[in-house]
Amino acid sequence: MVVITVSRELGSEGDSICDIVCEKLGFRRMDKAVLMQIAAEAGIDVEAVIEMEKGFTKRARLVSGEMTSLYRKQAAAFDRPGVMDDRTYAQVLNESILEYAREGNALIAGRGGQMVLRDWPDALHVRLYAPEDIRVQRMMARDGLSQVDATRMVQRSDEQKRQFIRQMFNNADWRNSKYYHLTIDTGRIPSATVAELIVLAAQG
Repeated sequence: MVVITVSRELGSEGDSICDIVCEKLGFRRMDKAVLMQIAAEAGIDVEAVIEMEKGFTKRARLVSGEMTSLYRKQAAAFDRPGVMDDRTYAQVLNESILEYAREGNALIAGRGGQMVLRDWPDALHVRLYAPEDIRVQRMMARDGLSQVDATRMVQRSDEQKRQFIRQMFNNADWRNSKYYHLTIDTGRIPSATVAELIVLAAQG
């Protein structure tokens, strides 16, 4: 069963491309929103998780899909609302991604899926990027931001992603092409074409 991981830069139109791919293939999508929903269902303080996500220097902590029973077994990790230790976080994140991979027909957006499933035989790893100036222009148009604010947002997002992968996966570089089967510049290739390339690769 095929699973696709997508690493996308802010402003690369990655979310819309993921939506198109899921619609074309009939795949489920696992992303931050799904994890937040499960966090709420597991009784984790979602607001605390969001705050940690904003600055990974505080060690972002998410909960995983279909893993409520695991949380219950590790109650000690939840003595304080919204708090997870490093080991528990890594375990539940990995188990989330692995659960989706085992079931197949899933797209995992972000969260280091390309690292967790690096050796997964039926995984397709994709990286979506674009030049910073193009991404800044897209964020200005999408959110009505000034160029200064859009630039700051793009650069902050890049740094958060860099830190997340570096800290969670043994100093790995999230932009290194060795972790991906496809790396696509969405500043040059339209979203519909990018989505079609990913679909063809997944079906091949």
